[in-house]
Amino acid sequence: MAKSMPITITRTDLPPFALRMRQAADPVWEEGYRQPFIQELGAGTLDRSKFAFYLMQDELYLGAYAKVHALAVTKTDDREVMAWMAGVQDAILHVETSLHRDYLASFGLTEEKVLHGQQSAFARAYTTNMLTTAYSGDLLDILVSVLPCAWVYADYGERLARDFAQGLEHNPYRQWIDMYKTDEFWQSSVWLLAQIERRVADVGEERRRGLVDSFVRGVEYEYMFWASAYDRQMTWKPQWEGLTSR
Repeated sequence: MAKSMPITITRTDLPPFALRMRQAADPVWEEGYRQPFIQELGAGTLDRSKFAFYLMQDELYLGAYAKVHALAVTKTDDREVMAWMAGVQDAILHVETSLHRDYLASFGLTEEKVLHGQQSAFARAYTTNMLTTAYSGDLLDILVSVLPCAWVYADYGERLARDFAQGLEHNPYRQWIDMYKTDEFWQSSVWLLAQIERRVADVGEERRRGLVDSFVRGVEYEYMFWASAYDRQMTWKPQWEGLTSR
């Protein structure tokens, strides 16, 4: 891939392919922000048991997310990419998990209980999709597959901080919002978007359509991750609960 001029990316000024992905995902992206889990989190009224369910699932998700970044290192000789992927793994294992453990401890959920927990059907579908992509796809596929998590969180965190600013001081979920609203967290998305934009310049239209589809599918998984947490739904039907333990 030829070196190119630096790409300037802001929340409101996206390069062409990034804008194409964002526009394609817009219906589920915006409905995702309006869904009860996110809005009640912003208002501070979200049931604590629903947030605990989400945190446990997210802890399990992050283990797979770290593995995807590890697999990305095997797809490239680019030292910048390799270093960035290693940095993400470090952040997952030492930064985000500390936040989760603090919250989980307040619900009496130990680290051991979380690590031996079971993924919901929807979280498992999400992580399986990412891991399959990481094993079978190339670096560009992986970059697109991990982008929804980084970008959606950065967007929702910033919007929640703005839309619910008046009550944020006493919001029990303020620490979560504060983590994802920052420009520092947004820069993860900026890096991914710039890398994707450079690499997509070398591929054809059919490949681009496939990447857009992959991105939209990831945003759909993000929606379902929160929706299933709101309903505390472990499997496709309530009567199927516990079948895997038989």
